Amino acid sequence: MSRTKYLKGPCRHCGGSIEFPVELIGTAADCPHCGKSTELFLARPPQAPTVPRKLILWTAAAALILILGVAGSLIALKRAQRLAERKKQTSSLSATPLAEPGAGASVAPTPSNAPPAETDAAAPANFQISEVRLEKVPGTSLIYAKGQVTNLLDRQRFGVRVELELLDADGQKVGTTKDYTQVIEPKAEWDFKALVVSSNAASAKLLSFKEQQ
Repeated sequence: MSRTKYLKGPCRHCGGSIEFPVELIGTAADCPHCGKSTELFLARPPQAPTVPRKLILWTAAAALILILGVAGSLIALKRAQRLAERKKQTSSLSATPLAEPGAGASVAPTPSNAPPAETDAAAPANFQISEVRLEKVPGTSLIYAKGQVTNLLDRQRFGVRVELELLDADGQKVGTTKDYTQVIEPKAEWDFKALVVSSNAASAKLLSFKEQQ
């Protein structure tokens, strides 16, 4: 005695599952769910996704990690470039500090009716002064003593004045000149420019340095 094989298929009207003998496939019968006549056919198996979901998730995670790694590398590269630029700027300065930084930090000036006190020292603390050079303005007879004063602190410096001694070719003093600036910003440079009135001046050096306290 042969055993009857049954199949399952959906109703074309309501989608309800209908179980029927295999030999009735392709025929019509009343749906036990909605009562309408429907063709008996075998339901198609659900299609599996072409790319497994886990693979998609792992791929997305790997891409995110790669992006974060690249971003971190770019940030580290920019920091390294900034540090290299700072070192290059520091090494390119021809200035030589004239004195060790002072042990105590000077206090910013406070408003007062009295004129501000001044510190007079040829070797200023927390400043860096370059070598002084004489430069003639092209096409004129004007000569200037030029150099740079660098503020080594993280605060403004006020009322900075340099006085320079002018020397002839034999190293004899032939005069003085000076320049002044109201403020030097933190970690910034001031390019001083003092007019030289002695026609036989061949060089100049720092004579005194004053800063308002």
